[in-house]
Amino acid sequence: MNDLPQDSEDTAAGGLSDDHQRTQPGELQDGPPKVALGHTMPEVGRVPVLAPSLQGLASQGGALRHSTLARGMEFSGSAVVVGSLTVAGEVTGQLSLPAPANGHVTVTETGVVEGDISARNISVLGRTNGLLDAPGGKVSLHGTASVTGRIRYTHLQVNGADLNAQLERVRADADGSAG
Repeated sequence: MNDLPQDSEDTAAGGLSDDHQRTQPGELQDGPPKVALGHTMPEVGRVPVLAPSLQGLASQGGALRHSTLARGMEFSGSAVVVGSLTVAGEVTGQLSLPAPANGHVTVTETGVVEGDISARNISVLGRTNGLLDAPGGKVSLHGTASVTGRIRYTHLQVNGADLNAQLERVRADADGSAG
């Protein structure tokens, strides 16, 4: 049985190139077959990629930064993060994003934070116990969230979260100090 392409139409579909001649069924004269791989690869301009502007915030050097504490990971202590942060693991301690940045902290459904979070924008889908401090920014609590402690915010969005916290609305021009 001959499984090799028999005409130029098979070559265009990824078969053998025209410069190969068959001497007998299944044999080639010029060595291994040459396959035009460029025809089977996607065009570079059409390959989907994530837009860098959606992956994090620009640092001083212009590079974008987004940090992730993955599911199954644990962190204890205090951290100052430049850019944005996603917490899918467990944090015991304090997370802070510097005030001038428009950083965003997201606590995913699997994320747990036992301690304080300070950032311009905070989204909670998991569990937090402590201070959520977003003066001049927004705190979003989603339906899967369980929040205990205190929340300082300028804008607050609650979508069916389990909420047991003291709420303190802060004016947009506040300096972020407690009071």
